[in-house]
Amino acid sequence: MTDYIAAFASHDKRAFPEGLVSVTAGMGGDGILVFGSEKTALMDCGMAYCGDKFVENIEKALADKGRNAVDYIFLSHSHYDHVGALPYVLERWPEAKVCASEKTKYIFSREGAVRLMKELGESARDEYTNSNTKIRTDGLRVDIVLADNDTVSIGNETIRALETKGHTDCSMSYAVEPQKILFTSESTGVVVPEKAYVSSEILKSMADSIAACDKCDAYAPNLIICPHYGAVPAVFNKEYFKSMKKDAERKKAIVKEFADKGMSEEEILDAYREKMYQPGEQPLSAFLENAKNVIRVMLKEISRTE
Repeated sequence: MTDYIAAFASHDKRAFPEGLVSVTAGMGGDGILVFGSEKTALMDCGMAYCGDKFVENIEKALADKGRNAVDYIFLSHSHYDHVGALPYVLERWPEAKVCASEKTKYIFSREGAVRLMKELGESARDEYTNSNTKIRTDGLRVDIVLADNDTVSIGNETIRALETKGHTDCSMSYAVEPQKILFTSESTGVVVPEKAYVSSEILKSMADSIAACDKCDAYAPNLIICPHYGAVPAVFNKEYFKSMKKDAERKKAIVKEFADKGMSEEEILDAYREKMYQPGEQPLSAFLENAKNVIRVMLKEISRTE
């Protein structure tokens, strides 16, 4: 049996293939540039609190490649830790085309959703820094709405959109072709390297997340780039999506255990927090916001299957 823990321990998660460069600027959110033969694409935008540094990192990576512009920005979904620095990037490169799902475009138009992004961005700033940096949410937009299997050319390479709902209804994964490098969404989980498994992050639909896993598994990527982690060891590729589905069942069982004790949703949230929250991994406010949704999804799933 493969020792996956050893594989992760000896693996460099930032060891990307030629043409991919991490421009991540701070904890909690990532950004990766994909240099096509003609165009440059940015995959996600990380956190707002480090937006200025994020832009600096992009400028340096572009200069190293003899380029001066970001042509496309691909958003995996609309959460604050994936779109936070978008206003800063668009201020610097206003001609960049933002690519995302129709639902992401709709969410950007909702005042309440944008207000929550700002609040969570401020919580992240306070968690990770001692600064009072203003958290911007101005100018959030989607220029190119992508549906399942739509493609965008960046030269000899194309970026294919794969609809992967489950974490959110706006979630998309993106495949760089012909290399078959797959940027997964959180609908198919987030790697926990020290334990060599994929944590499920299902906030909307377990069925949709399972379908997203099956779709990405069938795509048979040569390289998986996981949100909030990076490049996954190739030896783990076949285990990746199975691991996420196994963890979803584990979390369902945890919620069921609490529900079977007659706990209310509020009581389950308290118990779930005590069992699952790891300080430092993310702000408590963000954990609780997500945990409420996880619990509701699992309760629905339990009710459906009983």
